[in-house]
Amino acid sequence: MSSEMGMALVTGGTSGIGLAIARGLAKRGYEVIVTGRTPPADGEGEPAGAVEHLAVDHADPGAVARVREHLRHRGPLAALVNNVGRRHGAHLGELEWESLRETFELNAISAIMLTQGLLPAFGADGGAIVNVSSRLARVGMAGVSGYAASKAAINGFTIAAAVELAPQRIRVNAIAPGMTKTPLIEDWLEEQPDAQAAEAEVSARIPLGALATPADIAGAAVFLASPESRYITGVILPVDGGYTAS
Repeated sequence: MSSEMGMALVTGGTSGIGLAIARGLAKRGYEVIVTGRTPPADGEGEPAGAVEHLAVDHADPGAVARVREHLRHRGPLAALVNNVGRRHGAHLGELEWESLRETFELNAISAIMLTQGLLPAFGADGGAIVNVSSRLARVGMAGVSGYAASKAAINGFTIAAAVELAPQRIRVNAIAPGMTKTPLIEDWLEEQPDAQAAEAEVSARIPLGALATPADIAGAAVFLASPESRYITGVILPVDGGYTAS
């Protein structure tokens, strides 16, 4: 496995956007480790051998120690991508305390605590942290208030951590994807009475006229993780085909 660019860790990197980011980093020359409860699934487009899998459930508070121990005898960390998370669709009147707590723990708290736990893993040259947020943290939509709030927390964390970690030469940015054709969204489309019509309807709301692919999102994340963006920190980058701008 090539390590020209150093080591990168992608949480929740076994499918969809996370796996696309991991493979993009591997092609860029990083030694890539992905975390997830199960290995990358077959049928994701490329052999899973491009990345190393570490079985971790980030809903477990012990996940930070497990990841830190795995990296302890490896080279310095060059890039961390906090991607793991879960969707939480519920109208405000339907929100339940336990489910909302689980969403915040996985979508926000796990990323914050993993970042804290892995700071010593970065070398003297610093590195990059890329958090995966969502357009829904900035654009209102009914039925996603809990999820949107958890992603807004990631945005706030990104900006504050960027300032705090700048003296250590660690850059912190986030990407905010729009609707992306991940296995989850493809399953949702298949559940609609007319999948083609449903996709056309949601695509019509996007200025570029199409849903993103995981590779579209990965390109932005790889850029923010790489030295090409060495003077960028504290940015929340929309990767949504113009949806936020419109």
